[in-house]
Amino acid sequence: MKCYFNGCNNAAAAGSFKCLFHIHRSRCLIEGCRSQVYARNLCVRHGGKRQCAFEGCKLNSRVGLYCTKHSPSHILRLCSLEGCDNQAHLRGLCFRHGGGRVCKVEGCETFARNRGLCARHTPKAEKKTMTKTTIKPSCPPLDLDTTTTAAPKLDETMLDWLLSGFFAEMGEIDLIKCEPSPPMVCVQEVSTWQL
Repeated sequence: MKCYFNGCNNAAAAGSFKCLFHIHRSRCLIEGCRSQVYARNLCVRHGGKRQCAFEGCKLNSRVGLYCTKHSPSHILRLCSLEGCDNQAHLRGLCFRHGGGRVCKVEGCETFARNRGLCARHTPKAEKKTMTKTTIKPSCPPLDLDTTTTAAPKLDETMLDWLLSGFFAEMGEIDLIKCEPSPPMVCVQEVSTWQL
């Protein structure tokens, strides 16, 4: 059984119609509504959040009794430049007119976005990159006849060496009680992580 609330696909907890995330949340009192309570036992849609007190406005109140469009200017400070209706932030000005915080890096005039720094000066998280290193053989390569289609035969020493390398990577080297010597041709790829 799925959780009772709208949009929740989690399984309902044992003995409940709600999932573990919603188990302590109440249902809206309106019959048939599958939303959680916001305030006064009602969801936002059914009046849990007050509507704007401005006549005819159906938006939810955000600043006192009004929505952001209809709030009195003494509650919602507007930009101090004449003709600008944007909300003021710093020094009585909107962002467009210089009311935002400036990046704290000396000489940078860009607005700060994160921890007092602009996007350009915010340190980036270092990415992990995988580099591939190929170790070249120290002995000459095998000279295989290219006119035949048969695969070259592996001798037992080379096969033992290959298998012991496989089991060593799998962490099961204890099962093999041998120390093989490397074959004549050895090409190995090594992957290393760097920050």
